[in-house]
Amino acid sequence: MARSRCLVVEFDSERGMLVENYLTGKTTELHPALLAPLNSLADAVSWSDAQARFGGDEGAREILAALLSQDVLLDADGDPAALERRILTEWPWGRDSLLFHLSTRRTRFAYDLDTERQQLVALARESPPPPPYKDYGRDDIPLPASDLPDVSLADVLARRRTGRAFSGDPVTMRDLATILRTCWGVSSIHNDPGVGPVVLKTSPSGGARHPVEVYCIAQNVDGLEAGTYHFSAGRNALARLSAAAPSSDRVLEALTGQPWVADAAAVFLMTAVTKRSAWKYRQSHAYRVILLDAGHLGQTFHLVCTALGLAPWTSAAIDEAIAEELLGLDDPSEIVLYAAACGRPREP
Repeated sequence: MARSRCLVVEFDSERGMLVENYLTGKTTELHPALLAPLNSLADAVSWSDAQARFGGDEGAREILAALLSQDVLLDADGDPAALERRILTEWPWGRDSLLFHLSTRRTRFAYDLDTERQQLVALARESPPPPPYKDYGRDDIPLPASDLPDVSLADVLARRRTGRAFSGDPVTMRDLATILRTCWGVSSIHNDPGVGPVVLKTSPSGGARHPVEVYCIAQNVDGLEAGTYHFSAGRNALARLSAAAPSSDRVLEALTGQPWVADAAAVFLMTAVTKRSAWKYRQSHAYRVILLDAGHLGQTFHLVCTALGLAPWTSAAIDEAIAEELLGLDDPSEIVLYAAACGRPREP
């Protein structure tokens, strides 16, 4: 037998030290004195050898049996050990991603809509949901009226390509307003009795929670001073975040040095207000859904920019600490997720 290689330890104030096998999902309470003999079983040994390392008496035999039943220890010839070897051999990334993947894939879902409705109403009475959009309390730059051009969806889908060759020419304030309003703006607000306002947008969101906010770094927009702005979906306006525009070098650092960003007319940073989704979904699987939400918005961004004749670009390669600094974020419940940029395409 050998110690499982898929263990994670948690210290619980009430139950003490807990050890979970994140491959099988089994969790057991463990006395700290057992850590040293467990650590010695990285490689497979015989039952008698393992028993000796745990003290050699009948009590050690009972401990080994309990650890085997909870998959803290594995029979080297058993199915759990074979599955563990296969996954650890084939999994292409680090153990942190494997832990998240395996833990969240065991989420259980229920579809009793009446019960869910009752639970949401009760939750809203006890703890009202957070606001559906962020608001700095001002609309420094109201956005002009705008609309998408009359083009077919089939044509836009066929022409959609990621663009990294920007001409450096400005985009219009009208085009910027169209992008912000169509991608991240509120299409309508539904008042859910007993729960509160629910916003609807052009992209889907898990549970209609719409956790994603967007910030625009205007670099070359006609009629808009260069700088960093938050798009207020509720006010349909921009709130300026700082008096001075960030340097182009600092923007490039935030986007991990991707050089084409320097020629983009506008850069967009998407964040997620996690408590907006967590209000309804307490299980960690909701983090997966937030990432999917950002992906939906990225595709909408690409299609809108294509319809406007602009070159769209998106990327998850972000230096999040620098991005947080640029946006002035100090709330750990708002996390940086995704970047986008657009500009006039450079002629080939």
